[in-house]
Amino acid sequence: MKSPLKLFVQLGISLLFLGCQGVGQEKGLIESRGGYVNFNLDESPVSNPKRQEVSLYGCDTIVTTRYTRWNGEENLEWNVKNQVLTGIPYGEQEKDGRSYYISKYYMASPPVMEPLEGSGNSEQKAIIGLVIPDQFTFFGEKPVQIVNLNYNILEPVYLNYVDVDYEYVDRAKNPTCGDLGVDLIPLNIQCKDFRWLNQVSTNSIQDAQGASGIARLYNKKGQRQVFLPSYEPGEECLDCEITILDDILIDHEVFFVDGERLVKSISLTDFYENYGNKRSIGLSCRLREELPAGCKKED
Repeated sequence: MKSPLKLFVQLGISLLFLGCQGVGQEKGLIESRGGYVNFNLDESPVSNPKRQEVSLYGCDTIVTTRYTRWNGEENLEWNVKNQVLTGIPYGEQEKDGRSYYISKYYMASPPVMEPLEGSGNSEQKAIIGLVIPDQFTFFGEKPVQIVNLNYNILEPVYLNYVDVDYEYVDRAKNPTCGDLGVDLIPLNIQCKDFRWLNQVSTNSIQDAQGASGIARLYNKKGQRQVFLPSYEPGEECLDCEITILDDILIDHEVFFVDGERLVKSISLTDFYENYGNKRSIGLSCRLREELPAGCKKED
């Protein structure tokens, strides 16, 4: 399913978003020469909000606002335009004598959590935002990308979790993803029946459904999991597929284990219906011989 609607979700909740040796070291505001990303945030969907984190994933590179201070505070401010991250890594790089190129980025931003009335903090709804675009490729001598975040478009959901196994051992006893040091894996989540909120401002968007977005798996306690949305606790979950985005993993190729097959995409809904949270989705990793597409300069 392809959708122009981009949903920002972080797997593991912090859902998507991170410190990772697998793709590279976390970087905050990088002072070296590079590109810019200009963020425009709409209003927060909750009262008394915390500032909002965003993370960018490029070839062997992570950039996060977690360590960037705006007006003396970390992360981005709601309802403020033109918040610019500078020095985003871009162009020719070298690692262990191997040349590669950084220009493609995926972006993720965590859900905003909203307590249910009368239930304290024991049961929360998650408000997922649209990040537009949630992936891009820099071009130019000193490139700029504009990104808009809107958390007042999609209907709030509950989150149902499925563990992912970094230590899955196949029949051939190949090294596991954990053995190979693969820590962070970007993902795309697509839910074809994710409901939009009807817009008072226009009659043109009514009863819309379908959203997708970037997430990540991180090999750390509490973050080796993906989530599946539902509109009520225990209710049938949305129809969602997850796809591995390993074209920016410079050293490894990653697969889901689906029975006897190794696949890049899997129906999370089918898996959850069959096993609930009693079984983990296996991961399988292989060393790369060539650079992936996301680590090469586009022709």
